[in-house]
Amino acid sequence: MRVLTVEGGRSAEREISLVSAEWVAEELSLAGHRVTRVVIDRDGSWKLKENGEQLHIFASGVPWKLACGDTAVDFDVVFPVLHGSYGEDGTFQGLCETAGWKYAGVPVMGSAAAMDKHIMKSLAKEASIPVVPWVHIDENEGSSLESLRAEIEDLGFPLFVKPSRLGSSVGITRVKTPDELKDALKKAKGFDSRVLIEKAVTAPREIEVSVMGNGLQVLSSIPGEIIPGREWYDYQAKYNCSRSEDAIPADLSASHTRNIRLMAEKIFRLAGGRGFARVDFLVNESGTWFNEMNTIPGFTEISMFPKLWKASGTDSFRMLDYILDEAVNRASYGLLSEEK
Repeated sequence: MRVLTVEGGRSAEREISLVSAEWVAEELSLAGHRVTRVVIDRDGSWKLKENGEQLHIFASGVPWKLACGDTAVDFDVVFPVLHGSYGEDGTFQGLCETAGWKYAGVPVMGSAAAMDKHIMKSLAKEASIPVVPWVHIDENEGSSLESLRAEIEDLGFPLFVKPSRLGSSVGITRVKTPDELKDALKKAKGFDSRVLIEKAVTAPREIEVSVMGNGLQVLSSIPGEIIPGREWYDYQAKYNCSRSEDAIPADLSASHTRNIRLMAEKIFRLAGGRGFARVDFLVNESGTWFNEMNTIPGFTEISMFPKLWKASGTDSFRMLDYILDEAVNRASYGLLSEEK
């Protein structure tokens, strides 16, 4: 199959995207697919990874054409490896829908919902899935730290202050006292106008489940556990700390394992049940809480998404084949649905 991988982008998670794309491209090539790699620069321009030449989109009917100079760039399916804004949030998926390109991953609405922690936690709560109490501040809606201070402090300290629409733990601060809130909020707002302020779970275990689906069937991996090498699983612990470890499978009872997998599948269905994702939970002796869902999870050598599938008996080739098969066989791609 001719696969167009797209990496880089304009988000604060750009560097992780570049590393993830190396793994995806290599595994796809080893599986026998013909891979063309595209890098989106920080200014939004598209270039071929191979030679740095500029790419252009020609919107002369659906599907739109992609070309390098006078040479067409042909592909059967797009595999976005874009983390964060302008890639994981439904915007790139919307571009693919409009262009009539088949693409791997969660469709537009599910991607947009999952990218926003406030929206996804709200959906989970409505579906009776336990979530940690939180308050959200959105400067576009007129809310502020001062107007919500009493509600925030009622959550109790410590708290986590997070950009609502960003991943890889970028912009997150663990706040231990009320005096630290202002600086933490300023840091988070440097990445997103919408900020999530969430109660910290006592002695949490970070449990993750990989999921894939085709709209009818949802598959889940065995759960794994992240053991941070720092106080909590921040950006440094994820990508720059050799002391961070994982335990696959997670040390959970059979019934707890089954319940977490069912919760992960239910959450994935809230986003449409198509494509792939990693669903994260917080666990301690008091309970299990949904934390977040990543619709384009990391694909680095240390990333949990492929490691969990491998431990579940699905190697990288079978995993990628499932993802690509779902993408090319998806029933509706924007205007393409009208051709039936």
